Amino acid sequence: MTSRLMMIGQVICREALKPRILTVRIIDQVYDAHLHMFFPEPKDFKVLETEKAKVKAGDIIRFQKSPERYSVEVEYETAEVVFPIGRTVDPVTGRRCRGTQFIDERAREQETKRISSIKDWPNYSL
Repeated sequence: MTSRLMMIGQVICREALKPRILTVRIIDQVYDAHLHMFFPEPKDFKVLETEKAKVKAGDIIRFQKSPERYSVEVEYETAEVVFPIGRTVDPVTGRRCRGTQFIDERAREQETKRISSIKDWPNYSL
């Protein structure tokens, strides 16, 4: 495998004993010469979390090669959070989305106003 300077992947977990070490998964495309097709193959990397990019499990991050190795298996460090989990934004339109559907912000605000205006039943005890 060639040396990679910068990659984008999803944070899978943190190590229990070293909380600054993250496990990040990328999807690499591997060519099968027999079938003449590319197939996705997940690869995991150990990444050092820096102070400039605080991440949570599930975030999509950009990580890059560190100037010096932190340990034998950790040679990358976080550069930035591309997409935080739960706040996915379409890069073309700039609108929030859930899966492949855009989230209508005005409809969400109207729904929260409607729910907050509903009165509780007076003789219904919780």
